[in-house]
Order: sequence, then structure tokens, then C-alpha cells
Amino acid sequence: MKLQHKLTLLITSITLVMPLSNAGQSDAATFTKSEINTIKQVQNEYAALPKLPYSSTNLYATPPHLTAPFSVGQVSDNYISSTLAYINFYRQLFALPSISTNGADNNNAQIAASVMAAINADPFKNQHGLPNVKQPAFINDMYWNLAKTTTASSNLNFNASNESAGDVVTDLITDRYNLDGSDTGHRAWLLSTRATTTGIGAAYGSNGYRYTVQQVVYPGDTFNAPTKSSVTYPSSGIFPIELLQGNNIAWSVYLSDQTVNGTPSIKITDLDTGQTSYGSNVKNYSNQGFGNFATVITYYPGNINLVSGHAYNVQINGVTSYTFKLFNEIASSQPPLEQTQANDNKVNNDSPITSSDISTSQTDTPEQADIKMKSALLLRAQKLADSLNKERIFNPVNFGRSYQDGKRYFNLGPNQWFHNFYIVNNPDIEAGIITISDTAIDTQIYSSPYLDRQKVSTTHVIRGQSYAYGQTIKIGKARWFYLGPNQWIQQQTSKKLNLKS
Repeated sequence: MKLQHKLTLLITSITLVMPLSNAGQSDAATFTKSEINTIKQVQNEYAALPKLPYSSTNLYATPPHLTAPFSVGQVSDNYISSTLAYINFYRQLFALPSISTNGADNNNAQIAASVMAAINADPFKNQHGLPNVKQPAFINDMYWNLAKTTTASSNLNFNASNESAGDVVTDLITDRYNLDGSDTGHRAWLLSTRATTTGIGAAYGSNGYRYTVQQVVYPGDTFNAPTKSSVTYPSSGIFPIELLQGNNIAWSVYLSDQTVNGTPSIKITDLDTGQTSYGSNVKNYSNQGFGNFATVITYYPGNINLVSGHAYNVQINGVTSYTFKLFNEIASSQPPLEQTQANDNKVNNDSPITSSDISTSQTDTPEQADIKMKSALLLRAQKLADSLNKERIFNPVNFGRSYQDGKRYFNLGPNQWFHNFYIVNNPDIEAGIITISDTAIDTQIYSSPYLDRQKVSTTHVIRGQSYAYGQTIKIGKARWFYLGPNQWIQQQTSKKLNLKS
């Protein structure tokens, strides 16, 4: 399995430079009450993360001896816990469960880091499996073979600056210094939906480079059930603008089980200004197996202006469509948070709102009318999601159970039942907009996605219209979308999609 080589600081070695998006700020960002609460929580959590820069003087609990007699040393517990805290902070932003570390994996990662530091491994060459160097006499076979195995299954980070543990993780999540280009493999491993553990190690070479190792590939993880069906970067909902600022940051979409062949066309729309751009340098790296994902697609967002407080729609043709809104994870940089005037969490039992229900002006251009429609539907989708979140029972390990009609269901709150053996994480709440195909066969609105809870209904969605949804779940080959209380529609999905390259 190919992993990426990572180099920090030596920016001049990057030959692929995409247009830099203009990252600005709006004067008065508008958010729902739920969004404001989440933003403040994320900002507080980010502020509480450790920011201590590390050097050779404070990195170790036990310094290594990198000549004869060779010893690998040990990094400080603070460095390991700080690294893990950032990994899990970022995974939380993508609604992924936390992972853990352990002594054995940390020791293997430390061996790998110290061996690379001892030989001053060339940061300009691939060091996964140590293919370009010879074993020195002062490093025994056990250490050497462990270093080869561990480097082949790890994210590697080489830098010559005194970065914090968080800086290293942030570089890997943005993947902006990836010498292999835009494959975002480091990110995929950090955001794997099957990951459960990691190992962390670091050591300084006499050349001044810090060699950081984060073990990510574990054969057993391949058989884990994914905690999400997909991961997008940026993620849906609210997203920190800081993770999109800078050169060479590719966006991505990962699918846990569904295979996409070829490369889709991609359109990004600013729902506040109507500006559009199209994905460039779209690549399909699915055959690399990064993060144990079935599909890995990456692209650059073009010249779209990124503004804190603006909402954006991403249409990945034939794969997915979703929306996100930008905010600042650094509270001092955040524009004033103004709350929408609408009642955020009130959702009635009326028929779902369609795109044809959105009023526009006769003077609007088709593009302006489309933006107004999407913005209104996006607000409706957020209200639906908020209505579910507001009274949801949150317990990450186990939650309310009930037997309905002789079947086991999980009661997540009003109008929320999940039928599955689900004991790790609550199903994600994902809001968005769905457009009903002109050739859709099943247009019926169901009272429940579960057959034994469905009641007779004669209501239908309209082909060619767009609808807001506040939740989506997959049952068998069908994906179900929540349009409101007792209102669900289904859309068939396939394990494999063939797109034009």
C-alpha cells in the first residue's frame, strides 16, 4: 500500500501550485442558534488545545542515543497526548469517533523515528519502508526491520522548525506539503472511518530535522464496519476556514464502501454571492486504498472566494451534493455572530417545501433565482436537522432502546428511530438538498424508512423539484432522506459508479 512522503517547511520543493483562494471575512455572518452554539464549542475546544512548540530540548522523556550504542529513547507523554488530542479534535469536526494510542504502537513509532533520525534520512526521498538507505552496523536487525515495517504503514512528517504537536497534525490534515501531489493520503488515514488506534513517535537527526511517525495502517481495521458512509473535505455543516487557507490544499471526497470509477465534474457555489467555480485537477486515487476507503477523489476548488460566514454548495456529479458554512476556529478572528431571525427549531407537519415554493423576483437572473432557491432550502434543511438535534438523546456508547412490533429499534428522540446493532456512535445528522430526477421511478413520501413502521401514504415528491432534508440513512441499497416528521423518500444507490474520466 502506497503512503505519502511528507515534507514541511521546504515550500520551494513543491512544484504544483494551484490558484490561491481569497480568504476574507463578511461584516455580519448569519448563523442559526444551533450553529452559533456549535461554533462557540469548537472555538473553546480549539483554544484549550496545547500550543507548546517542541524542539530537541523538550521533546523527550528519555533522549535517544543515535550512534553506537544505539537506543531509541522515548518522547514525552505530553507530546503523545497533544498529538492525539489534535487528531481527535479534527476527527470530531468530521463527526468521526476518537481513536486511541498504546505503548506497543508508540514504541514501534519511536523506533522508526529514531532510526530515520540516526541515518539522517533524506527528506526529499520516499522513506516508507526505508527503500533508499542501507542498514548501518550500529542498528541491530530487530530495530531495522521494525523501522522498515512501521515507516511503510505510517504517515511521515519531516520538518526543520520547532512546530507544536498540533502543527504537525494540521499539516497532515490539510496535506498541503504532500510531495506526491494532491492524493491527500495523509488526510484519508487521519479521517479513516475504520480507524481505532495509532502509534506516535518523533526524534531529531543531527541534520536538524524532526522525524515524526504516526502509524495508521493496521490490517485488522480493514474488517471494521465504517462509522460513516462518506467523508468530505470540507465537511458538511459548519467548517473552519483556517483548514482551507493557504496554497496547495486539495479538497476531497472519500466513500467507505461505494466504488466510483473515473472522475466526476465538480461545481462549487457561494450561496451568498452566487459566485461559482469548477473543480480542477480532479483525480481518482481509489486504487491506492488510502484510509481503507473504497473511493478517494481529490480536486482543487478553483478561484472561489472563501469568506467566513458564507454558505457553499458542492455538487460532485453522480456522487454527492452537500453544503457547508465557514467560520473561524480562532475566536478572536471570528466576525460578529448574528443569529437568524427565524425560529430555528420549529418544524411543522406540513408538506415539504419544494424549490417551486421559493419566491423570486422577476428581475432575478436564472443564476440569482437559483441561489435564492438553494439558500432558502439550505435554511430549511438546517431547521430540520436542528429539530432532530434539539431533543436527541446523546450517549456515544449506548442509547435508548425499544421494541416496536417485535423488532429492536433504538430511540434517538422524537421521530428518531434507528434499527441496527449500533453501539459505537449515534448515526450522523446530515442536512442538505436533494433534487428529484426527471426519470425517478419511486416518488412516494413514506412515513418511515422501515417497512414494518410504514403507513399508507398517497403523497409524492415532484420530479425535477429540489427538497431540503435534515437527515439521511442507508438501508440496504436505498438511501433515505428525512423531509420532515413522518416524511421520508428513498433513492437507490449502487456499490459501484462508473463516471467518465
